[in-house]
Amino acid sequence: MKVRRFPPLAIAIALVAAALVATTWATSRTVDGAFVSVRDGQAFAAEQAVRADLNELDGPPSPQDLVDIVTKRSNDGLRYLALLDGRGRVAAESGHPFGGPRAFNERRALDVQYIRGRIRIDMRMNYRRGMVGLGPRLQWIALELEPVEADALRSSSRRTLAIAAIGALTLLGVAIAVTRRELRRSADEAGREREKRLASLGEMSAVLAHEIRNPLASLKGNAQLLAAMLPQGEKVRAKADRVVDEAVRLEKLMQDLLAFVRTGQIARAPTSPAQIAREAAGAVAQPDAVTVDDRAAPPMWSLDAGRLREVLVNLVDNAVAAGPPVWVRVAVEQGRLVFEVIDRGPGVPAADRDKIFEPFFTGKTRGTGLGLAIAKRLVELHHGTIAVGDVQGGGARFRIEIPEA
Repeated sequence: MKVRRFPPLAIAIALVAAALVATTWATSRTVDGAFVSVRDGQAFAAEQAVRADLNELDGPPSPQDLVDIVTKRSNDGLRYLALLDGRGRVAAESGHPFGGPRAFNERRALDVQYIRGRIRIDMRMNYRRGMVGLGPRLQWIALELEPVEADALRSSSRRTLAIAAIGALTLLGVAIAVTRRELRRSADEAGREREKRLASLGEMSAVLAHEIRNPLASLKGNAQLLAAMLPQGEKVRAKADRVVDEAVRLEKLMQDLLAFVRTGQIARAPTSPAQIAREAAGAVAQPDAVTVDDRAAPPMWSLDAGRLREVLVNLVDNAVAAGPPVWVRVAVEQGRLVFEVIDRGPGVPAADRDKIFEPFFTGKTRGTGLGLAIAKRLVELHHGTIAVGDVQGGGARFRIEIPEA
């Protein structure tokens, strides 16, 4: 299983972004607490200022007095001032209440309410003079104000928070871009190294195959002649047959080596993916064990039919050997042609899922370990991908995805 190592620069940028977000969040929480303090302080200051203005009058305020006080204190956020009777009904007022009707608590000398970001204060006034004949019903004052200082503080905090968030997102974006660039560069370097290794391996394999093939053909032919001359059932005939079998196995290895070397070019043309899948299913040792599902297959796709048939024959043959029954599915998903070969065998261990596509890696007691390496190269020449995964209930799923040409 491959472990991706993230670039140190990307990690550092991400940590700075995280620290910026954490600092900004902590600052925002602090500013929220400061907002409450400033709002409460403004409410207290407004109540004291209005009370002082009213105490300077000769008696209960007239409507014009209320207008003058609202005008005077408008910069401090005062927006409404009213004279109430004992039941909370308005006797005189200036401005417009923005909170609508309020619950009036006659038993409290001072009532402060914070509603929808506004401050409502109901307070009892004890005038020093001018109260003859008015009685106690006109001793309540209601005022409403905007917490302008607290709102300014909160707006500034939100702007700072927004700027910090944009900065943090920018840093995270840079970290992601750096990470993707480094991972892509690492993948490209690994791909180049792999291609160089495969090229060297291919050259060596080609030389070995050509040097061994002619002597091997002579060995195989003479062994077959010798075996034909010996009577059936004798030990010496069995030994001669064993020599022939081993020569055939070596010949197959040479063929695989040459096939691996020659997988450098493909010729794509419109063809039927469903037909390729059916032909591959029919070419294996147990065609009756293979079911082809081509209901979602496209009518035509640009492929090298012969090379892709070779890939599917290899996958289906391996699947039948691993554990029938075998399903082959052909479909189009998200604009890509998909082939899936599913078996009911033991599956592929997670540790081997990347290795099985490397040359000469095999879990079989007999085999060259080149079949899946050749399949991977042919799929990649189609600009596609091949991968293996689990199947629910047991088994392996080989999935090929090929984009349109």
